[in-house]
Amino acid sequence: MEGDKSENDAKELKSNDQVIDVEESQLLLEDEYNPNDNEMPKSGKRNKIILKNNRRKERGFKRIPNFAKNAALKIHEKMKVSMKMVEIQRESSGINIKMLILIWLTFQNSAHNLLIRYSRAREVDDMFLATSAVFNTEIVKIIICLYMVVYETGSINSMIRQINSQVIKQPFDTLKVCIPAMIYIVQNNLFYLAASHLDAASFMITSQLKIFTTALFSVILLRKSLLKTQWFALLILFLGVSLVQMQTGKTGVIDPDQKPFIGLLAVISACCLSGFAGVYFEKILKGSAPVSIWIRNVQMAIFAIPASFLGMYMQDGKVIMEKGIYFGYDFVVWLTVFWYGVGGLSVAVCIKYADNIAKNFATSVSIILSTIGSMYLFSFIPNALFSLGASLVIFSIFLYSSSNTFVKFLKKQTIV
Repeated sequence: MEGDKSENDAKELKSNDQVIDVEESQLLLEDEYNPNDNEMPKSGKRNKIILKNNRRKERGFKRIPNFAKNAALKIHEKMKVSMKMVEIQRESSGINIKMLILIWLTFQNSAHNLLIRYSRAREVDDMFLATSAVFNTEIVKIIICLYMVVYETGSINSMIRQINSQVIKQPFDTLKVCIPAMIYIVQNNLFYLAASHLDAASFMITSQLKIFTTALFSVILLRKSLLKTQWFALLILFLGVSLVQMQTGKTGVIDPDQKPFIGLLAVISACCLSGFAGVYFEKILKGSAPVSIWIRNVQMAIFAIPASFLGMYMQDGKVIMEKGIYFGYDFVVWLTVFWYGVGGLSVAVCIKYADNIAKNFATSVSIILSTIGSMYLFSFIPNALFSLGASLVIFSIFLYSSSNTFVKFLKKQTIV
């Protein structure tokens, strides 16, 4: 009775597409060599082991019901879609970070343009020395960088160890930033000189030549290939900024001591240096071993602070010996120095997460805001050309954003 019952149960299970467990000895006796196996089995004990393993795999696969197989396939497809979504979200968050950086840089540049012009154009008894402002800007920058290194590492001792390992014990890597550090010192002094001899409109518009110099050096040093639309956008941008800053509106009182030609030469030279130094620094950041942006600026400060100090005494040594480094300093000057230092670090962060050309577009947008601010500070009255130029600037930004990099991101939003 019991034997008949077991045979009936076996037949019932087979009818439900399931497999009956049998003894291993029966499997070895019933199995024959399968010519589709990857390896030709040999005689003896090894033959039995191979046949035994093959039957176990086959038996395990047959035991999985069809609904479980379908569910597993669906889960696999959903996991692929989920991974695709995670990848897109990461890229989207990266673009959001870039956008926030560019927005901050736009605001920072707007305030910086107004501050540097106001600090040099206002009527005061003692005008501060531009060379001392550049020197103190470097002091502000290294203080901020050291604080950020402490914040990242967690303690002062950790900061000292990191600076020792990544700056002092890496002399060749530190020497890489010597060139841009020296160039930035000369550039900053030239910008102060230009702001002293040019009105706000001329200073702002002429300083945007660094967009073209940056694009040129990006192609030469970084071997970037700009699209025709990008070059066209740069041209439209310059045209729009030129229209915005044309001196057809009324301006404030012009200082008779201003020498526009000297200011023009100074700002053109500064733009050429700015384009080269910015692209060279970008190449260092993206082509070297991973080092934090704050450590890079500490490396630059090692060369920038002595160079700015030496330049200050070479240019204004007699005045400094008589009146001191900080003569003529007040709240406006200190704010300008601090804002200039923060701006230099903002540019470095922008280079790390975006690129120089994007940075310069953010700077160009800030010109519009700076012009609006100059209406209240310097009695600047815009006209129809201002509106036309502002429209061209906005259009050029949208045109540049439609480059192949942005298009690739949009294509990734569609999941097949």
